[in-house]
Amino acid sequence: MEELKYLEPTELLEKIYATLCSEYEDEQHYDKEQDQQEISISKKRLTKKVFNEFVVDEEYFLTMDSKKFKEQYQLFEKDFLKLITGCGENGIAYETFIEIIDDLVACAKFRVNAFEKLKEEIGKAHEASEEEVEEDEE
Repeated sequence: MEELKYLEPTELLEKIYATLCSEYEDEQHYDKEQDQQEISISKKRLTKKVFNEFVVDEEYFLTMDSKKFKEQYQLFEKDFLKLITGCGENGIAYETFIEIIDDLVACAKFRVNAFEKLKEEIGKAHEASEEEVEEDEE
């Protein structure tokens, strides 16, 4: 297994993911509309539980400060849910699943780093222009 860079998988994450995969497997054995609806609801709920169980920088997505979550991960929420669904639906091995999720977490981290660098560079540019103005005034 590839070493993860950001995602800190929990034992519960593995169990919830296994249950989600099981729901997708079981789905094909039910014909009744009511059963299909119940399984559909269960899959949606389990998908969200998997998402909420992600831990990055020792913080769960579920309990992460809403401002921090919005700044770092909300843009990718639909992508996370698509990946969870696609992996669960196709019975992707857990080890591969967490590597895939780790890759998307890395994208989110790189995005945040890019904006932090931009902010730093803007600050430096403003400082330089202020120094030029002060020199011109002297």
